[in-house]
Amino acid sequence: MVQRHSIILWRKAEKADKNFEDISKDAFGVLSIFQDYPHDLRPNYLTSKTSKDIKQFSWNYENFCGILKEGSNKEGEKTFEDLGYSVSFYSSVNAVNSCAFQMRVGNKNDRFNNVLIIDLPLSLNLYDKEIADMIKNLFIKLVLAYVPYWGCVSNKAMSRKYGKYLEGNLPTTAHWMNYWSEDIVREIGVEKIKNIMAQLSRQKFNIFIMN
Repeated sequence: MVQRHSIILWRKAEKADKNFEDISKDAFGVLSIFQDYPHDLRPNYLTSKTSKDIKQFSWNYENFCGILKEGSNKEGEKTFEDLGYSVSFYSSVNAVNSCAFQMRVGNKNDRFNNVLIIDLPLSLNLYDKEIADMIKNLFIKLVLAYVPYWGCVSNKAMSRKYGKYLEGNLPTTAHWMNYWSEDIVREIGVEKIKNIMAQLSRQKFNIFIMN
């Protein structure tokens, strides 16, 4: 059975003094990483409500900045800029080949996270070593650019099994690929992490930890 895999990165709230221009530039830089990858892994189309509204997105900073600004949190006439900005894309009109992108950046409220989720194409065979290495390389680049406090490459089966990715600030399990921030590593303990890594290695999992 083919499983949908996803790259999931969670980042803490932004500093209160970070302005929209800096938020937009950072977000554009993160998503621009995909321009170095195959066409079906790029944000080529803005998410639309109906098929007749589908338009290919011309990837440049000016266009992205305008779309991101429109993704602010609103309730009636009031805009809650402290809750950040959301934007979503997909890569292909062919559902099997399509990669979906969801991004929220600029949130400054400590009760919420900034989030980057990439649902990888169903057609992507992650059991192929060359493809698996490509996704590992992509995951590392995204971690370095987005600077999350937690992240993983997981599949729908794992998310259904465990329900939550985190309880408090700790991961509920280890996934195919993992990023645990210094705070998480400190709380789990280095020895326990070494044991987890040894178990995953025997099961031919990949684990990536940066601290």
